[in-house]
Amino acid sequence: MKICHWTLTNGSGLHHMARDISAGECKAGHDSFLVSTQTEQLQDVDADVHVLHSHIPDKILLTGKAKKVVYVAHGTPEHCFQSAVEAGLNHGYGAGDAWMMLMNYLRIADATVTWWPRHQAILKSMANKNTRVELVPMGVDTSTFKPMPTRGKYAGNPSVFTAENCHYIKWPLDLFMLWPWVVKEIPDAVLHAHYLPRDQHRWFMPLVYSNGTAYKSYLSGTPLAQEDLINAFCSTDFYIGLVRYGDFDRLAMEAKACGAKLISYRGNEYADYWITEGDQREMAKELVAILKGEVEPRKCLPANDISETVKAMVALYESL
Repeated sequence: MKICHWTLTNGSGLHHMARDISAGECKAGHDSFLVSTQTEQLQDVDADVHVLHSHIPDKILLTGKAKKVVYVAHGTPEHCFQSAVEAGLNHGYGAGDAWMMLMNYLRIADATVTWWPRHQAILKSMANKNTRVELVPMGVDTSTFKPMPTRGKYAGNPSVFTAENCHYIKWPLDLFMLWPWVVKEIPDAVLHAHYLPRDQHRWFMPLVYSNGTAYKSYLSGTPLAQEDLINAFCSTDFYIGLVRYGDFDRLAMEAKACGAKLISYRGNEYADYWITEGDQREMAKELVAILKGEVEPRKCLPANDISETVKAMVALYESL
């Protein structure tokens, strides 16, 4: 089977998922490859199945060269909607519209894939009864993301690490607001927050310096290289990933695969601990109890290996 994965090649979780699925399909004996949607000169691409992680050029889709199309709905529905509205209001005519793209591919793709049961329910509510919206397990390469010897424990007792992609669906705003109340109860706790984009520092930095979070944290705008990210997972006491609505994400799955104790909003079935999204004062109380060891870890799901994702994707292609 010849499989083409269309993706942005920007180092995002979307890009890495496309890369890892394609590599896994090759390992399983299929002719699978990536094509960047950012390439200016796109040649004709022939494949049995075209898998859309971002979008596909019209000359491939509209001319019928894409025999079977599978759309992977990576973005949280709420984030796609908010991004579309903000782009339309702020950029006006011709702005990108993630929401319209989602609805269009839901309409024309042979099948739509999501990693989240909640998203599947929302997408099904928008589709007709003949539209296929398939739930596939999100996996990571557990031969790479696994417990490793630490280069040295990160500062803090406990040390709390976060490195989420800083979109508003999962940015550390709540965490930065509640952190002063955490260190008031646990003075030795230290937050390590990486991948805080420099073009957002003009808003985040005044906050963390005014409320004191900056003085009990290590903050960095630098994204960690893969080996450094794995070391961070293995060198801190907790990983906290506050993705709204209790969704999990790739980074949380990577942290879990490395053996990190994972804290999330209520709902993430891979998390060892939950805090309740809402009033940051109450969130701080729940987080303090977790960090003090007063809360028993949940019976949660283990991280999925990418081979589980590949197996489900290939079964879907074969059913089309």
